[in-house]
Amino acid sequence: MMKRLSDRLKQSMTNEVIASAPWYVGDPCYIIPDDDWDAFCKATFNEENRAKGDRMNYGHIDSVIDWFGQKITIWSNGGDGEWTFNGLKSANGATSFCVDVGIFCVINLNDLPAHQAKINDGILFTDEPELYVDDGVVYINGQHDDSVMECEGWRCGRIITHDEAMSCHYGNCDEGCDSCFECSCCDECGNNECECGEEE
Repeated sequence: MMKRLSDRLKQSMTNEVIASAPWYVGDPCYIIPDDDWDAFCKATFNEENRAKGDRMNYGHIDSVIDWFGQKITIWSNGGDGEWTFNGLKSANGATSFCVDVGIFCVINLNDLPAHQAKINDGILFTDEPELYVDDGVVYINGQHDDSVMECEGWRCGRIITHDEAMSCHYGNCDEGCDSCFECSCCDECGNNECECGEEE
C-alpha cells in the first residue's frame, strides 16, 4: 500500500515537472510510446525526410520529420553514447543525456498525444533549447559538451579535445594547443629566464 502511494506521488511530481518544463533533449526511444515507435522510425528513415537533413548540416542531421504537428530535427553524432554538459541549467537538474539508438532531438512533450517520459530520461527545459552538432561536438544553448574544451592558453580560442591540449615539459609556460603553444624554456636549465647562460 505504502509503495503504491509512493509511486503515485513520484509520478505526480514527475507529471508536474514535465508539464512546466516540457522541452525534452535526448534519445527519442525513451519517450515515444512503444505503440508509436515503429511509425516514428519509419518517419526518420523516409528518404524525403533524410534528404532534408543531408542538405542542412553535413550529415549531422539524420532527418527532419513532422510528428503530430511538431517539426522535429533528428540529430546524430556517430552512434550511441553519453553527452555531458557540466554547469548546464535544466529544469530537472540533469546535465547529460544518453543515446541508445544513435539519434537525439528536442521534443515538446506537451504537444504529444502520449509519451512515456520519466523525469531522468533526458534533459528538460522550460523554454525551447537550441540543440545542434558542429564538427562532431554537441551544443545545447551554445554550451559545448564536455568531450572538448576551449584552448586553455586563451590565445587562439579554438575548441579542442582534451588530447590536443599542450603544456610545457617544465611547467613554466601557459598551456595551449598545436596552433598557439610555444615553449620558451631553456633546454638546459628549464627556466623561462635562462639561468645557465645557454641559448633558449
